[in-house]
Amino acid sequence: MRVLSIILYVLAILATGLWVFGYVYVSALACAFSGPSGSQNCRVKPPWGLSGEDLIFMVIAPGAIVLAAWVLAIVIGRAATDRR
Repeated sequence: MRVLSIILYVLAILATGLWVFGYVYVSALACAFSGPSGSQNCRVKPPWGLSGEDLIFMVIAPGAIVLAAWVLAIVIGRAATDRR
């Protein structure tokens, strides 16, 4: 049970890093394809500055997956500690 907890913590950390990297990468791609003059003045929007589908697909859905990974890791970690 303790090994499963460690594996889930590692997966949660990787999922969090992948979420941040993916958000910045997709935002940078949007800036790159915004046009010849727009790419120089384009900045990555903060997550709270998004709306509509961008908010759902870039923040809420990946955030739910990351949150579920953290909750599973914490619950299984506590269960492993309580069994001792």
